[in-house]
Amino acid sequence: MVSGRVVVFVCPHGAAKSRMAAAWFNALRVPGWTATSAGVAPQPAPSRHPARLLAGTPAHEELEHGRPRLLAEVPDADLVVAIDCTDQLDAAMPWQLTNQDFDPAMCAEIRDRVRALAVTLDPGVGL
Repeated sequence: MVSGRVVVFVCPHGAAKSRMAAAWFNALRVPGWTATSAGVAPQPAPSRHPARLLAGTPAHEELEHGRPRLLAEVPDADLVVAIDCTDQLDAAMPWQLTNQDFDPAMCAEIRDRVRALAVTLDPGVGL
């Protein structure tokens, strides 16, 4: 059971972008908050990209390795962030990434957006 509030990052397949965002968020240790990931149409298995792109970062330890799941499988979401799936999901917070390649620039964009979100939830978060 998770205590506190939950932010769910959702991407089309729940296999890469949302996992990176959740890992970055959890690495920040926002007081009272945890993050998880989901997909609009989940793939059967996680992508290889998050582990590769997060290697050597604080977020790597926080990476989810289980099968991608539907948003409906995540109970009690307090905040939903839709990453590149705003046309498929009525979300509280839509994110359209500038970089669509699974490369360090995408990882940095996700990290920076997560940091900005964390500060809105708790201005005292150490970045």
